[in-house]
This record gives sequence, C-alpha cells and structure tokens, in this order.
Amino acid sequence: MASKEREKNVFFVGSLVNYAAELKLLLTVFLLLCGVATLLQFLPSRFTISSSDLRFCISRVSLQSPPLSSAPPPLPTPPPPPSSTPLFSNATIKRVFNTYGSAAYNFINMGGYRGGLNTFAIVGLSSKPLHVYGKPTYQCEWIPLQNTTFSSKPITTKGLKYLPDWGYGHVYTVVVVNCTFNGTTVNAANTGGKLVLHASTSGAGDSNFNVTDRIEVLQEAPGSFNASLFLSKPKYDYFYCGSSLYGNLNPQRVREWIAYHVKFFGPSSHFVIHDAGGVHEEVLEVLKPWMELGYVTVQDIRDEERFDGYYHNQFMVVNDCLHRYKFMAKWMFFFDVDEYIYVPPKTTIKTVLDSLSEYDQFTIEQMPMSSKICLSQDYGKTHRYSFASHDSQYSVFILLHLTFCMQHRRRKNGKMKWVLQQVKINLTFIKVQSFNRSLHNFCLK
Repeated sequence: MASKEREKNVFFVGSLVNYAAELKLLLTVFLLLCGVATLLQFLPSRFTISSSDLRFCISRVSLQSPPLSSAPPPLPTPPPPPSSTPLFSNATIKRVFNTYGSAAYNFINMGGYRGGLNTFAIVGLSSKPLHVYGKPTYQCEWIPLQNTTFSSKPITTKGLKYLPDWGYGHVYTVVVVNCTFNGTTVNAANTGGKLVLHASTSGAGDSNFNVTDRIEVLQEAPGSFNASLFLSKPKYDYFYCGSSLYGNLNPQRVREWIAYHVKFFGPSSHFVIHDAGGVHEEVLEVLKPWMELGYVTVQDIRDEERFDGYYHNQFMVVNDCLHRYKFMAKWMFFFDVDEYIYVPPKTTIKTVLDSLSEYDQFTIEQMPMSSKICLSQDYGKTHRYSFASHDSQYSVFILLHLTFCMQHRRRKNGKMKWVLQQVKINLTFIKVQSFNRSLHNFCLK
C-alpha cells in the first residue's frame, strides 16, 4: 500500500516538473519578445513595428503554446492586391498619357524683312517632323499703329512657306515664309506698324489640338519706311554672304582668304561673316582691320547652336543674309572660307558678270584643292601684314604674303611630268591680271 502511494507521488511530482519546464520556456519567450519590443523603440522609424504587429506576433506564440497534442490553426487567406486601373466589363484597361515639355519648337524666328512695297520674307527654323509628316499653315497680318488719322484696320494674307534645305535638316528644318499683300502698299502713309506671323500646327503632332503661335517678326516706326530703297542704285557692286563659321579656324587661312577676295572684288564690296563659334580671338584680330575699313561685318549667331540643324543651320543663315541685304548690292555671292573664286586670265569679275547680266543667278564649278600638294615646312607660319591709306583707286594699301599650292608641269625625257612646289605671292597692288595669271597655274587639271 505504501508502495502504491509512493508511485503516485512520484508521478505527480514528475508531471509538475514537466509542466514547470514548459511554463519556464513560455516565460523565456515572453521576456525575449518584450526585450525586442523595447529595443525597437530606439531604432530609426523605418525599422519600427506597430503595436498591432506586436500583438499579432504574441498571438502567434500563444497559439503555439498549448500541449503538443493540439494541432496549429490554419493560416488566414491573404487579401487580393489592389488594382491601379479600373477593369470594365469588356476587359478593356484605360491608360492615361500625361504630356510634359515639347519635342521641338513650332517656329524659331531669325528675322523678318521687306521684299518690296507689299511683300515680306520671314526666315527661321521649325520642327522637321512637323513639316515632313504634317501640314502646318501660316498667316501673315499687318497691324498699323493706332492713334493715327488713317485707317487702322489690320490686313491679313496667307503665308507661303519654302523649305530651302532640301531635306538635309536634322531636328529642325529651315522655313522661309513669304507674305505678299496683293493690291495694296503696306504702310503707304509711313505711319508705322508691325508684321505678325500666325504659325499653326494644323493638328500635326497632336491631332486633338491646333496650336497657333503669334509671333511679331517686324516693326516699322513712323517715318522709317523708305520706298526709294527698292528703286535706287545699290551701295555695293558685290556682296558676300558667308556660311556659319565654327570650330578652331586657322587665323592665317582667314587672313589669306579675306585679303584675296577684297582685292578680287574691289572697293565696292562688302563681306558678312556669321560667327557660330569659329571667330575666336585670333580670327577676330585678323578681321578687325577690315571691319574698321568698312569691308567686313561680323554677326554673332552662336545662339543657333541650341537648335540641331544641317551644318550649323547654314541654310537659314545664308537665306537671312539674302533677304536682309539684297537691296544693297548688284550681285551677292555665297561660298565658304575654304573656297576661292577664280576667273580666267585677261578677265575680271566685272567682265564676267557683265557677260551674264541677262541672268538672275549662276553657279561656279568647283575644283577641289588637295592638302597633299602643300609643303609641310610652312605649316603654322604666320606672316606679318600692315594697312595704310593710299591715294589710289582701291583706297587701301595691302602688304602681305599669300601662300598658294601651285602645280607646274616640267618636261623630263620628252614627257610632261607634274611637280609640286609652293609659291609665295607678294601682293602690293599688283595688277589683277598678273595675280590671276599666277593663280591660274594652280587651277590647271
């Protein structure tokens, strides 16, 4: 009997020991969780957990604390993810396109000029895709100044566009808009006014919108309109419109080029140089004497570099020069500073142009130069030059050296052979025929 009582006591004590171990484990886990919760209060905000999360963790532990014989409850089903776009009955998802910025400008105005008593020209750039794939339109409006005794009603006409760069444009293409007001002389009373261009996309680019930009391109102050400009004798015989100058130009080459062509065209000539970044300090020092003598005008067009066009937008530049100065010269010339005009011996530029007086335009065939025929010993040399007044028909005394690569033929063993040498020509009022005869050797094929 005593033995049975002893066995019951042992079993009871063993059960208490087993339950005490489980209770000790539960208390240890609880204390550990409390310590972690206390530590989390001192961590940055992105590492904190909410009280609901802590209660959820404690409830998970309490669910696992019953005896081993009880099975854990099933996990809850997660909610479906939120939908960012509404679903319609036909399973079509509606998307929204938000617009920012602009791909390219509708019109970039460089200048507006009179072409006569009732006609104007506007020169600028426009988005190339807009003109390739769309049909933008232009309308011209002349608005007289108010507070005058004459009619102050605006007049409008359709603007005709021309694309002179033949498709070479990149992001932008050159656009010349002609505005001709038929049957009337614009600003006939010389009371002033302004020309406004209305440039419309006509649905190109965004078919839901017809964007129209209002651009003031020209303004005439009262009394500034001079109709005799279109009928009087021009100031110059020859006028040069240069393409955009850019890059690291050699000042010695520019010095040779301008001196040669001033001599070639004579005193009744003028040169417009367009600086797109190429007229650096050394080149400007070369041009300054010619600017002071009235032969050269430099125009700073460096802002055009913002707009990606063909060869630094040279088509826009030469068209602007044409419409800006065309009433100031008999003939205008368009070529680059790496090209030289040459006429045959016993002729001058005047005799050539007199023979072409019945034509409005002509072109000169090019003959390429090769740098391989130049002597490398003279590369980088800079020759001195000076200017002084002189009582002659040219009004300018020139003392400088021009360096040309010449081709000469020499007989050897009864055969003609090409040899290359460099000839320096000292220009001190030599005759034009003599100078052209020397240059003629270079142009032989």
